[in-house]
Amino acid sequence: MQKRVQIESRKVQTVYAPLATSSLTIHSRATSQSQSQNNTIKVIQKQPKIRNRSLITRHIKQKQIFSQTDTCTNKVLTERNLEIDCSLMEPSTTTSIQQSQLVWQSPYRPHVYTIYFPYPQMLQQTRSQQFLVEQIKKPLYYKLQGQVPFKCILSAFEAAGFERSDEENWLIYWGIASKETLKEMKKYQKTNHFPGCWSVGRKDNLWIHLSKVKRKFPTEYYFIPNTYLLQYDFERFEGIRESAPKKTLWIKKPVASARGNGIKLINKKTKLTADKRYLVMDYISNPHLINNFKYDLRVYVLITSIDPLRVYMYKDGLVRFATQEYSLKSSDIKKRFIHLTNFSVNKQSPNFIANNQDMEQQVKASKWSHKEYKQQLIAQGINHKILFKSIQDVVLKTCIAAEPLLLDRNGKTSEHKNNYFELFGFDILIDETLKPWLLEVNVSPSLNSASELDAQIKTQLISDMLHLIGIEYYYKKAFRIQIKKRLFERNINEIQSINSRNFRQKVNQTDLDVMIQSLEEQLRLGQFKCLYPNKQNLFEYEQYFEYPRFHNKLIQKYFEDGSNWII
Repeated sequence: MQKRVQIESRKVQTVYAPLATSSLTIHSRATSQSQSQNNTIKVIQKQPKIRNRSLITRHIKQKQIFSQTDTCTNKVLTERNLEIDCSLMEPSTTTSIQQSQLVWQSPYRPHVYTIYFPYPQMLQQTRSQQFLVEQIKKPLYYKLQGQVPFKCILSAFEAAGFERSDEENWLIYWGIASKETLKEMKKYQKTNHFPGCWSVGRKDNLWIHLSKVKRKFPTEYYFIPNTYLLQYDFERFEGIRESAPKKTLWIKKPVASARGNGIKLINKKTKLTADKRYLVMDYISNPHLINNFKYDLRVYVLITSIDPLRVYMYKDGLVRFATQEYSLKSSDIKKRFIHLTNFSVNKQSPNFIANNQDMEQQVKASKWSHKEYKQQLIAQGINHKILFKSIQDVVLKTCIAAEPLLLDRNGKTSEHKNNYFELFGFDILIDETLKPWLLEVNVSPSLNSASELDAQIKTQLISDMLHLIGIEYYYKKAFRIQIKKRLFERNINEIQSINSRNFRQKVNQTDLDVMIQSLEEQLRLGQFKCLYPNKQNLFEYEQYFEYPRFHNKLIQKYFEDGSNWII
């Protein structure tokens, strides 16, 4: 059995391993090398250390090593010394296979390990084992709020060796946590909801944020139907309805509901009141049809950080069909199986057909995967790459519009800003011109595995998400001793003068960590695609932010500079 990775030369390196160049192409090169070595990083055995050596003696030895490095490196190592994994200072021990566990080691920060989430067996897939090393196995715990979650969540945790706990020894909390829980979170703990997540998860809040940006960028943000909050816009809507053409339709929705509850179509004759519980949206009456059925797309979007903003979109998802052929006849206005695409509505239809992934029957199914949908578009001569690029544009612009409030709520617990992540379900309608329209954004999108198709997509989704967010494989001792970081005064206007030579003089350790976390996540993507920060579009979307943010600009400058600061 290999011994734990404890390479002495690591102590004389800088905190972040030097790389040959600046971009993520470095990692693809390192990846191919690691795959040729049985997909794991080889462990170098060392001579046994003297056991029970005191911590003071080890610190003296480290200081001697530090003195051999340059001034800048010495400063960084000294600042990070008491925060690194204390296991690196412990004597090496030989472990049995039952006592060891594979973890993901950062190529930038060799002392940082995150939990490796292998795919559950039912997926019959193998996750890449790049950058994996062995560590002593420790118990891993997650905590749930409320009832037992869906099978895809349990399967992902089980495959990674997690156990459920009702104590406070959890690494990840799944559910809406109480204010007390959020306040008392440790540095290494994560929970799956941002404070203020309902700023986009409620239909009224979503419109408020998007309409604000839409007034400034009317053309660029013309992807959400005009919306009227009946509590505030009742008289204005009534005036618009009065002057609208005779056959115009709108759709009435509860502002804080899901699964199609309370949704109905209305026309010029429908009676309305100024009910604060509802809003009215323009009805997209020319949807793109497949087999003459209306459909929408469920797109999964992951946000792992607000400052800096980090947004990912999953490469697969669901296509939900109505179960009666589309019609605009006035006699069909109340037929929910024609106009609503919600799965929870249409599964009650006698015409609902489950997707059993049989290619001959798949075209008739009432729910598809995005992969099946793209195949159908190709058969129709439609370029799906252009369509999904437009969808990515809608997703990212929506996240940017919601960023100010999310950042404000997250800023109230600034010491925990790295503890949160959020998986959203975006509902996108495609019209006959192949223009995507944002219908709503769902907090806690359904993860119910009602079919084999659901189970496959959602199980891989959750496993990829938990692997990407980087749950630290920690030792409690590493978090008992921490030094107080020195505060730096930073001027966002000075970012343009930063380069590889003066980087460490102009930013602090927190800034460096923020940049590294962004790069590390892009090595654990799985089936996610990074929408932001992406060096291809950083400048394109800069104009849509309400205010420039220091960390967003810093990462932008890093990509722009093209040289490797992370050394």
